[in-house]
Amino acid sequence: MKRTIIGLALTTGVALIAAAPAQAAAPKADPVKTLKAQFVAGKGVKTSATVRMSISGDPILTASESGVSEFGASGVAASDKTVKFRIDPILVAALDDEKESQALKELVRTPTRQINIKRWSYLSGGLVASSLPEGKTWVRGPRVDASPAGAEVDLFSPGTLKTLLASVSSFKNGVAKGTIKVGRLPGKPLAFRAGQKLTWMLQFDGKGLVSRFTTKVSLPAGKGETLDFTTDSRFTGWGSTVKVTEPPAESWVDSKDLGKELPTVPGMPEMLTEADK
Repeated sequence: MKRTIIGLALTTGVALIAAAPAQAAAPKADPVKTLKAQFVAGKGVKTSATVRMSISGDPILTASESGVSEFGASGVAASDKTVKFRIDPILVAALDDEKESQALKELVRTPTRQINIKRWSYLSGGLVASSLPEGKTWVRGPRVDASPAGAEVDLFSPGTLKTLLASVSSFKNGVAKGTIKVGRLPGKPLAFRAGQKLTWMLQFDGKGLVSRFTTKVSLPAGKGETLDFTTDSRFTGWGSTVKVTEPPAESWVDSKDLGKELPTVPGMPEMLTEADK
């Protein structure tokens, strides 16, 4: 059954969320103002995230990400993150294109690193290993602020945090929970239908800063099964000094010179959108 679902999800080809409010209690400090106060040039936060795609609880793709985000006056100015992927062999086998199957295998073998700074994104490792010309270790392209692991919700956006808290169903002992339709979230649309429900949890530390953030979207996958997309993000070291730098100019090649855009995780967007139909 799992092979059948994956096969159907990938037929279009490969590229790389309403609980009723229940006596919700607001946090003592305004989390949005607390977040904005962190936006100081040269300061930042350490992040880690685990993103899982599974079929009825059986993981088929797991991404483990760690790194730092550097703030500017209005939010994230730069970031440096490394992600490791674990992929069910069945996902690889479901791909008809040999080149894309090989790209997935390379993705598992070598961690992918992504640096976002100024107008650019730089990628190195598994996600671009097969695209790099000799002597180059990075590919540069137009900046893509999405998490390399695929974590879809941008919690560093004050508007996103405010919108999530407006949908809170419970707030107890520093933990807020809620459910919201994907279409209500500001910013770039997620890779789900606007009417899909996202279940979320926010955990705050003693200063009112987020220490943990989880999300889950479940999509029908046929015959009683579901395609589940979950994220579990952790935040530590708020206010620490962070300095993200660009790779040396001689180490990268521009994506336009390769004749392609920066790659995404093979099979992921198609699987989500196909299951959502």
